[in-house]
Amino acid sequence: MAATTISPRYVFGFRGDVKDNVAYSDDGSVVYPAGHNIVLYSSETKTQRLIPGTLESEGITAMCMSGNRRMFAVAERSDKAMITVYDLQTLKRRKQLVASDAGSKVGDVQPGRQRAGDGGGAVHPEDVPPAGRRPQGGEPVAGQARPGDVVCQGWVQFRSLDSRERSLLGTSEGEVLMMESTELRAAFSCENGLGVESLACYSKGFVAGQGGGVVTIFERDDKEAYRRARAFTIEEQRRQGQAEDMNFEALGCNNHSAAVTGLDICVRKPLIVSCSSDRTVRLWNYQERTCELTKAFADDIHAVAMHPNGLQVLVGFADKLRLMSVLMDDLKLVRELAIKGCRECCFSSGGQYFAAVNGTTISIYNTHTCENLGNLRGHNGKVRSLHWSPDDSKIVSAGMDGAVYEWRLRDFKRDKEHVLKGCSYSSVLATPDCKTLYACGSDRKIKEFEDSMGAGTQITKEVDAGGSLTQLSLLPQAKIMCAATDTGSIRTYKFPLSGEFQEVKCHNGAVTRMKATWDEQLLVTAGEDGSVAVFDVRDKDAKAAARREQERVEYAVEVLVTRTELDEKRTRMSELEQQVAELTMQNEYQLRLKDLHLQEKLKELTEKCSAELEVDRQKFELLLGEKNEQEMEYEDKLKQAEERSQTQLGTLDAQYQSKVMAEVERYQLLLSEKELLNTRWDEQNSLLVDSHERVIAELTEDYEAKLSEEALKLEALQQDKSELEREFDEIKRQLEEDADREIEDMKDKYDQKLQTEREASLRLKGENGIMRKKFNALQKDIEGQREEIKSLFEQKKELYSSIASLEKDISSLKREIRERDETIGDKERRIYDLKKKNQELEKFKFVLDYKIKELKKQIEPREDEISDMKEQIKEMDGELERYHKTNATLDLSISSLKLKQTGLQAEVLGQRSGKQDAFQMLTRIQHDLQEVAQWVQEPKVLKEKVKALFQRHCGEAGITVEEDGDVEREGSRQREYLERSVDSLKRKLAKDSELHRTDNLRVMQENTALIKEINELRREIKAQKTKGLPGSGGVIGGGGGGNSTGGGAKGGASAADLSTDLKRELDIQRELISRLREDSASKEARIRSLEAMVVPRPMSRERLPPMEGFSSSHD
Repeated sequence: MAATTISPRYVFGFRGDVKDNVAYSDDGSVVYPAGHNIVLYSSETKTQRLIPGTLESEGITAMCMSGNRRMFAVAERSDKAMITVYDLQTLKRRKQLVASDAGSKVGDVQPGRQRAGDGGGAVHPEDVPPAGRRPQGGEPVAGQARPGDVVCQGWVQFRSLDSRERSLLGTSEGEVLMMESTELRAAFSCENGLGVESLACYSKGFVAGQGGGVVTIFERDDKEAYRRARAFTIEEQRRQGQAEDMNFEALGCNNHSAAVTGLDICVRKPLIVSCSSDRTVRLWNYQERTCELTKAFADDIHAVAMHPNGLQVLVGFADKLRLMSVLMDDLKLVRELAIKGCRECCFSSGGQYFAAVNGTTISIYNTHTCENLGNLRGHNGKVRSLHWSPDDSKIVSAGMDGAVYEWRLRDFKRDKEHVLKGCSYSSVLATPDCKTLYACGSDRKIKEFEDSMGAGTQITKEVDAGGSLTQLSLLPQAKIMCAATDTGSIRTYKFPLSGEFQEVKCHNGAVTRMKATWDEQLLVTAGEDGSVAVFDVRDKDAKAAARREQERVEYAVEVLVTRTELDEKRTRMSELEQQVAELTMQNEYQLRLKDLHLQEKLKELTEKCSAELEVDRQKFELLLGEKNEQEMEYEDKLKQAEERSQTQLGTLDAQYQSKVMAEVERYQLLLSEKELLNTRWDEQNSLLVDSHERVIAELTEDYEAKLSEEALKLEALQQDKSELEREFDEIKRQLEEDADREIEDMKDKYDQKLQTEREASLRLKGENGIMRKKFNALQKDIEGQREEIKSLFEQKKELYSSIASLEKDISSLKREIRERDETIGDKERRIYDLKKKNQELEKFKFVLDYKIKELKKQIEPREDEISDMKEQIKEMDGELERYHKTNATLDLSISSLKLKQTGLQAEVLGQRSGKQDAFQMLTRIQHDLQEVAQWVQEPKVLKEKVKALFQRHCGEAGITVEEDGDVEREGSRQREYLERSVDSLKRKLAKDSELHRTDNLRVMQENTALIKEINELRREIKAQKTKGLPGSGGVIGGGGGGNSTGGGAKGGASAADLSTDLKRELDIQRELISRLREDSASKEARIRSLEAMVVPRPMSRERLPPMEGFSSSHD
């Protein structure tokens, strides 16, 4: 087997189609199904413990937690209905129940009374709801027929000593039925008409979960019944209760709710990106085990890919392919590409390119410029899989047409190809050196492709998988190949392929995507059940694993943030700082005002207190005189009161003495009665103890005898069982069941007897307790009488003290009345003063309010100016960004134009060098022809000279007299080719000559027009010169010398200017004529070069002699 194995590490997902799919264990972990696993999730540590489902089953249909939350039952669909019981402490399987009827192929679990587990955590099979069918309303459920289907079930037990087990049934009509065995005890209505989807019992009652997020709580009353306490709604998105301040938060991360269609892993960050049919893209952090980002879209999403640096993602929508930047909490659109329905896209290993599938075409783009570098065409069906080489020089593709191609990105040509018609490939990959290719498809085989000398790419090995494979992933360092199946399992094949594999089932549907991390430490899979599973790749070679651990690079922690967000935060910080500064200034100003106000108030209070103190001193002296007079009066009154109290005290002493003697006599009678009751109770107690001991001894003897008999019977049964076990295995099983049943019956019978004896002993103990209670009550009565006597003495003392205190209270109350009258007068005066101050403060407040309003009016235009300036700054920032973008585009266009210019310059240099070589060859041929032309009159010499000329310029003729058929055919083929080329060149020459002739005619017409203009100009010059001659004669014979000479000088100057202008125009015309001549010469040279291109054609075998037609046309 392979030296490396995989084990599930974490599962991002949740299955909503499983009945009772959430429960709590005794340690506080949440238990729920995900894929083909049961997950125990700890919300505190964010860790998972996984219980994998049975490999042979078709999926989990229901689950249930035991009453003590230590055992857990899982129902699975297979050829036989299956229930597995697990211990949540050790996660080990305790027991597995399989239906006896092999014909049923659904996970139906019928209610029964047998225990599915042993030990303290017993689980009833009826705790697991039926997964295959529901009891209908017409069936005999609970002894009566009610409308609506039974949707869910729960168990409830009232007391710990109560052996009755009652079940709750939730119906689709919004009712909850309470059953005891098969009888209906009560029915409770949720009063909202929504069907009951789930039930959960707790210590005070039960909770019913209904559609639309409605939760209804029922609580138990005193009569062992339930009443509807309250109901509230949990929102789907925020998970917050709307009633009674009950807040709810999402437990764990948000998962996909539909099939996952795309998956990719980042290299520089611990991120996984996935897309689903629920139209969301999610980023998972497999190191922190959280969902970092969720982005919902309005269109269907078919594929997703992530750049190796983790800062960009490709998302394939139904209408377009979008390149997006991964921000801190969002995905920002960068570029849209017109590729519809892209179902496969991936970045290259270096990240500088990305490939996208457009139907049967693979388009290669530059990641930074989104420029289409080329298109790979060759598939006749849709492309299903792509794989880049490590150096990004090659890409491997496979499609539904049964073709596997390896493309070179250097020239966008195929390097390897293999087509197998009738097979639809779903996944392809290559080894790091790209020498071997692997693919899987609809033929249920893994194929290995290699190049063979002279035969192209061939299948060198085939491994029969025995089922449909959907994805392949190669881990060359770990020496394993992982393959995903359509049943949700992952296989690990030993690499190189030998056919041996290990299988792990993790998904409840087909595995749609599978990727491995760059360091081959993790394997990530996604399935149609909407779950994403992360596997650990465990290498048994400790040294290799340690080496990979040392070579691991720390993940990057950088994130992208847009400039606008940073600017907004900076502006917000500056605004807050400004607000803080303003508030501090306002607070300081207010504090100063308060200090001034308090100082003034303190001064007023001190003056007022000093005045009041002087008045109080005078009042105190007056009150002191009154106090002395009242003391004298009250001393006389106290003497009189003491005399009256002495007489009253004597009479009370005589009365209480007589009462005490009567109580003492009563106490003596009660003591005698108590002694008689004690003796009687001791006698009865001894008789009861003796009888109880005799009964217990007799029962123990009977039970020991019966137990010995049962032990002998059990030994005999065991001997019979061992003898029959060797002969009949089936009879052995039946005998064991009979023996176990009899033992259980005997135990039940003896338990009932023991229970009756215990009840009798408990009854006797109760009577004993009653007698003790009576005795204790009598003792308490006696102690109460004693305490009553003491309390009477204390009451007497309290009466004396109360009389004294009342007298003191009378005097203090009178004094207090006088003081209060005085204080009332003082307070009235103070209230009058405070009212005056309040009026002054209100005036001051009115003035301050007016000032505050004026300050606000002054602040508002400044705030408007600040907002306007902010808007201008934002507009300028936008213009600056546009300028930056235009500059970037202009830089790109300038660089592309420079590249074009350099290419054109190189092409011009090549043309110039070729032209010079052709001109030199032409001059040599012309010189040789002039030498040969001298011998025109001598044919023999002319013949020899022509041969020599041919050999010099065309090589040796090498004409053989005897030629075989191949040479003749080759000669005829080349002759036909040359004739066709000559005909085409002749046609091209005729066209070029026609064009040249028209150009020449146009040039000649222009030249004639120019010559006419030149002649006209010459005639004008001559006329101007003839006009200047009479002026010169006038100079010789004229009388007025000064004027005549001046006029002749002016005429000569004008003629000279005219001649210079004409010369300039003539020079321009000459330059134009020279350029036209050069143009005509260049076109003639082009014609000659085209004629010369016919001769230098490479020959396949031998050089053929020149043809007459060609030579004549050339001449």
